[in-house]
Amino acid sequence: MRTYSRVCASLIAALCCCLPTYCQTAQAARPGVSAGPYKALRSVSGSAGHQDGGRYIMDDPRSVFELGKHTKVIVSFEWEGPMGPHHFEGLWKGPEGKIVLISDFSYEAKGPRFSGYWSMLLSEGTPSGEWNLEARIDGQPAGAHSFVVTGLPGAPSASTSRVLDQSEQYQRAVDASVTIEKIGADGAPFGRGSAFWVGEGRLVTAFDVIDGAASLRIRLRDGSVLTTDQVIAWNRWQDWALLKTQGDSKAILKPGSKDPLKVGDRCVFLDLLPAGARLVDGSITGRNAFPKAGERLLLASGVTSASFGGPLLDEYGNYVGILGGNVVPGGDPTRMVNLLSDAPPSRATSSEITGMAVPSTLLPDLGATSSPVHLADLAERGEFLDPLIPNKSIQFATLAGAMTKDSPGGGPSPSDYRRVFSHRDNKAVVYVSWQPRAKEKLHSVLRWFDSDNKLISESKPRALSLSPRNWMTTVWEIPVNSIPVGIYRVDLVLNDKTGWRDFFRVAE
Repeated sequence: MRTYSRVCASLIAALCCCLPTYCQTAQAARPGVSAGPYKALRSVSGSAGHQDGGRYIMDDPRSVFELGKHTKVIVSFEWEGPMGPHHFEGLWKGPEGKIVLISDFSYEAKGPRFSGYWSMLLSEGTPSGEWNLEARIDGQPAGAHSFVVTGLPGAPSASTSRVLDQSEQYQRAVDASVTIEKIGADGAPFGRGSAFWVGEGRLVTAFDVIDGAASLRIRLRDGSVLTTDQVIAWNRWQDWALLKTQGDSKAILKPGSKDPLKVGDRCVFLDLLPAGARLVDGSITGRNAFPKAGERLLLASGVTSASFGGPLLDEYGNYVGILGGNVVPGGDPTRMVNLLSDAPPSRATSSEITGMAVPSTLLPDLGATSSPVHLADLAERGEFLDPLIPNKSIQFATLAGAMTKDSPGGGPSPSDYRRVFSHRDNKAVVYVSWQPRAKEKLHSVLRWFDSDNKLISESKPRALSLSPRNWMTTVWEIPVNSIPVGIYRVDLVLNDKTGWRDFFRVAE
C-alpha cells in the first residue's frame, strides 16, 4: 500500500473566549468516539491554515483533496476536558482501515477547552480513498475526522531513487534492524538497545548501547541469536559504534545523501514496544550542536531507550541518522540536555524534549577495512563506564544543595533539589533513602568522575547494615568549590557494584 511521505504533529492552546469557530465545514464528534473525559466539540480539515493568537485558522476548509493539486491535509480538533498535562496521539488510517503511522505530542492545557491540529503531506504515492484521523488524549478516544483523497498517482520520477510508502519504509526498517543486549562480566544482561545492518557482518548502533558490556547478544529478526565482542570503529562522544559479527542480512541499509538534513525533511523510525514495533514520525524539527558531542538532529517524536541505536530513515529508505544521540556519555539524553540548559527544571521537562539522533554525516566511511578491537580493550582504555546495576534497597536518591534537619519524618531531608552548582555553593549533597527488603551488609563509597570518565575523588568508605522495617537515610558531600567548571558523574558503589548514578554541572 502506498501512503504519504510525512506526518508532523503540533498542538496549540486556546482559551474559551478565543477558540476558533469553523461553521462552514466543521464536523461534529462521532457518536461513541469520544465517550471518555475528553469531548470533541468539532473538527475540520483543509489544505492550508495559520495560527492567530492561540487559535488555528483554516484558510481552505475542505473534505476532498486532489493529488497533484493539494500538497497536504490539515486536520484540526477542538476539545473540552480536564486541564493539566496531557499526551495527544493522532492515528492516521488509510483507505484499507489500517493504522499506518502514529504521531504523538505532550502539552499542558491551561483551560477547559483546548485545540490542536495534525498535518499530513500528500505525495504521488498517497492512495486514493477515504482516510480517517483518530485522536486520542491520554490513551482515551477523543474524536475522529474523515476526509477523501482523489486522483491517480503521478508519473514515476526520473530520479534513480524512489520515494517509499510507509509500509515499505516499515518493512525495510524491520528487516534491517536487530536487538542488542548488553551482557556483563557475570553473564547477566543489564541493558538493551537496537542496531542495523550496513554491510556483511557489520552493524551500526549507538555507543551507549554497548557501553560497559563484556559481550553483546544480538537477536535477529528470524529469532536466531549471535554474540560478539568486536568493535571496528567508535566515537564515545558522538555516540556511535560499528560492530563486527559473523551474521549477515539481505536487508542492508545504505547511507542517505551527504548533504545536511534540513528542518522539515521527512524521516521515520521504528519505535520498539513490548507488543511489537511501530513506525513513528521522525521528521526533522530542529538541529543543535553540543560541546564535544557535535551536532544532533531533533525529531518530531520521542525515542524510547529500546530504540536507541536504531536507524533514522529518509523517504527513500536510506539511513540518515542513529537514534539516541546522547550528548554526555552514560547519561539519559533528555536529562543531559536539561543539565546543559540554564532554564529551571520546570521549563525543561522531559515531556517537552523531542527525540534526538546522530546525523550519519558524522560517521566515517563504514566500508573501510580496519582491525576490530574487543570490548575489553575499550574498558581497559577507560572508554566504558562501570555497569549500572540499580540497588533494590534504594528507595530514593538525589542531589541537593542543602539539607534540613527537621523533616516530617524526623531525619534530615533535602531542602534544595538541584543538579547545577557553582563554586559559591561550596558543596553538593547526595541524599539516599533506604528501604531494605532483606538483611544486607554493604561496603559503600561515593565516587565522582569528569565527563571523560576520569576519577576525580571519592569519599571515605562507609559500612552499611540494612534490615527490613529499619528505614534509614545517608548523606554524602561533594566539595564542588574545589573542582573546575564542567559536567561530572557521581557513582554510589555498593559492594564493588555501581548501585546508583547521576550527573551534575559545576558553573562559575
